[in-house]
Amino acid sequence: MPESPIDERSESGMPWVSPISWQAANQAVDYHLKRYRADLKKLAILAREIKSGLSSVFPTLNELCANSCPWCPEPCCLSASIWFDFKDLLYLHFNTLSISPAQPKANLKTPCRYLGPRGCRLPRIARPWICTWYLCPTQTARLHNGHKGKSDLLKRAHAQIKSGRKLLESEYIRIIS
Repeated sequence: MPESPIDERSESGMPWVSPISWQAANQAVDYHLKRYRADLKKLAILAREIKSGLSSVFPTLNELCANSCPWCPEPCCLSASIWFDFKDLLYLHFNTLSISPAQPKANLKTPCRYLGPRGCRLPRIARPWICTWYLCPTQTARLHNGHKGKSDLLKRAHAQIKSGRKLLESEYIRIIS
């Protein structure tokens, strides 16, 4: 049994699947950002750097999606195990981005609630990390066939952003603990 709504996880391990726990988790992050504002200034800069790194690769990711997703017989949004993790929440809150009203999925058996007829309804900048960085086999093949520069750019950005997200989380926890 979780100690509080913030600790709630579904049987699959997805955090904050109920509306109450989702709201509590976001309120807790918001509270700590206000309470420790001065101590968290360097992390706010790091979060903006992560946002900038993400934005720099969106043209490539958008191109890959435009050339593969509309014709995909099995869109990953229907079956992938996706959710916002704690690093995602920190990134969103530090950058004062719009917080989605709920986790993308109520459980692992449902499709993503943000999948619309033209793809994801969430702005790319505010999607969970996994949604931003997952490349299906078709996209990976397209990238490796004639797009070496773009592939290298994505690999470098991925490593840098992943490292920044990890640092954002560990430093945040250290500061508020």
